[in-house]
Amino acid sequence: MSKEYAHELNSRVESISGWYELEKEGTIQIDGKEVLYVVGNGIVDSSCCGMGGCRYALVPGHILKFKSRQNDDGLWVSEVEPIVDVKTRQEITRVLEEKEIVQQVQFL
Repeated sequence: MSKEYAHELNSRVESISGWYELEKEGTIQIDGKEVLYVVGNGIVDSSCCGMGGCRYALVPGHILKFKSRQNDDGLWVSEVEPIVDVKTRQEITRVLEEKEIVQQVQFL
């Protein structure tokens, strides 16, 4: 089952305790398939409980069609296949932790 992923970088999302922002996209080859990932930062800097943050990666999935159209907001949209295989997820997590120095990897 494929899903659509809208590409949007450098758009800070503010919350009561801080913010997060996606800053970089990339691809890696895993098992002969191209995998799309996005790297961002989450910062807690206005919380009553302290400060902190983390660098993270989001993985939309295997690329089926890369930036094949634009949506109504003018963002490029790719068609991806979500990654559900546990071993594949573990391998992607290992590669991204080394390559991008992220503290967590989330699969969409």
